[in-house]
Amino acid sequence: MKYRSVGELLATRELKMLGVKSPSKVLTKLSSLGLIKRGIGCYTISERLLEAIRSGRIRV
Repeated sequence: MKYRSVGELLATRELKMLGVKSPSKVLTKLSSLGLIKRGIGCYTISERLLEAIRSGRIRV
């Protein structure tokens, strides 16, 4: 994992480049699942997900 936080515009643009048709819906869903947190103009990985990655329960 390269970054823990990313700007809202960059997140949307990168998801579009990956072929995601509705980046806003995806980001909203990830936030509602508690996988990311929305800040002011940015998204940050949740502590719960970060800990799962660090412990090896999830590979990225």
